[in-house]
Amino acid sequence: MKFKYLVYLYIFAGVIEILLIGFHFNLSIYLRPVCVFLIYSFYVANVKKHNYFLLFYLTCELINEVFFLIDFSKYFVLVLTCYCLATFSMLYHIWPLVKRTSFKTNWSDLIRPFLGLLGILFIFWELILMVFKNLPNFYIFFPALVALLVWIFFCSIMPAKDKHPDNFALYFIGGSMAVMAPTMFIYEFLWSNSIILYLSLISMFLLKIFLVWYLINLDKILCSKEEYF
Repeated sequence: MKFKYLVYLYIFAGVIEILLIGFHFNLSIYLRPVCVFLIYSFYVANVKKHNYFLLFYLTCELINEVFFLIDFSKYFVLVLTCYCLATFSMLYHIWPLVKRTSFKTNWSDLIRPFLGLLGILFIFWELILMVFKNLPNFYIFFPALVALLVWIFFCSIMPAKDKHPDNFALYFIGGSMAVMAPTMFIYEFLWSNSIILYLSLISMFLLKIFLVWYLINLDKILCSKEEYF
């Protein structure tokens, strides 16, 4: 992969951005668009073309993260709307992979992903019961929850069905998302501890690295002549 200095700059700026959140809030916020520019430039430099769906995703995520940090409760609808748009826009990228994948299989191949999903669903259900009465808006919450579960479902099932080595990144993408979303709610509505906030910010930071790395390799995965099913 070329132009690695761009991702190194993104990592450096991202770490500074996270560390500054408790000391210089405004500077941390100003660094976020810089990080988006760096990670998107890393993608474009490698694939030699623009990806407006990725740019749309990164812009929605930027709005999501900034207004979560400013005041999640006040901007609840805006944050979750951007989250829904960002998450569903990523289905555009993996849909060609979904279409070519056969879902006829032995249950033994799917038992681990399903057990993992059941565990995640149980945790989310318990979290929902704890925060539901405190939510500023119920109507946007459920589309956001559906977006999260759909994305985690595909990130869990696709690597189990299409065993191309690069599809392993989907586990990291789904895992980052599975950490990011609950910790945002835990921090805002249950336990405003800095450890929870940093865990959420780190998952946001890692999600972009895994996602962009995966999208850079996606054409190679789709054009692979080998059978991984």
